[in-house]
Amino acid sequence: MSKTITHDGVEYIAKDHVDEIVRQRIAKYSEKLTTTESKLSEYQSRLDEASAKIGLVDNLTSQVESLRGELTTANSRYDRHTVISQYGITDGGVRDAVEWAYEREMQGRTKKDRQPLSDWMQAIHDSPESAPAVLRPFINAPQVGDAEQPAPQIPPAQQTLQQQTLQQSQQHQQQNTPAPTTNRGVAAGTGAPVPNDLLKRATDPAFYAQNRDAIRQAFYSQSGKTDSPFKF
Repeated sequence: MSKTITHDGVEYIAKDHVDEIVRQRIAKYSEKLTTTESKLSEYQSRLDEASAKIGLVDNLTSQVESLRGELTTANSRYDRHTVISQYGITDGGVRDAVEWAYEREMQGRTKKDRQPLSDWMQAIHDSPESAPAVLRPFINAPQVGDAEQPAPQIPPAQQTLQQQTLQQSQQHQQQNTPAPTTNRGVAAGTGAPVPNDLLKRATDPAFYAQNRDAIRQAFYSQSGKTDSPFKF
C-alpha cells in the first residue's frame, strides 16, 4: 500500500504513515533525552563528589590555618616565657601577671611607642620603681659590677637571741677553762696583773683562793708594810 496519495494535484501522506513518523521521531527524542539525563546524572554525581572534595580541602585548609595560628601563638608564648625567665621569674602565676601588665601597658601606647617584651622587661628591671605595682615585689634591682651586697638586717629580737647565745657560750668556755694551780702559773700566763688589779679582784673569793700569796705581796708592797707572819 502506498504511503502517499494525490488528490487534486496535491500529494498527501497516509495517516498511519504519519503516525509512524511521529512515533519514530518521539522515540529518537526520548532516546536522546534519556542519554542526556543519564549524562546529567553522571555529571551531577561527579559534581557532588568534587564538591565534597572541595569541602574537604576547604576544611583541611581551615585546619592548617588554625594550626599555623596555634603554632605562631605557641612560639610567641614560648619566646615570652624565655624572656621572662631570664629575670628569675618562673612561677606560672607571676609570669601570667607579667604578660597581663605588659599587654595592658602596650595597649595604652601609640603604635610607634610600643616596645618588645624584652626591652620592656629590661626597662622595669633597671628601674623597679617604674614597674607596675603588681610586679614590684618580684622585680629585683640591678646589680652593679661585683660590688658586695649589704649584709641582711637581723631583727632586734633575733639579735638579742644571738647575743644571749654568744654570752652563754663565752661563759661556758670560761667555766670549763681549768684554773692555774699556783700563783706562779697566773703570772706566767698572759702576764701577771698589776698590783692594783690584784687588790681589786681580791674581793672575789675564788680568785683570792687561787692567788692568795700574790695578793698578800701586792698589799704589803702598796701599803709599805712588812709581810706579817700571820695568814689572812
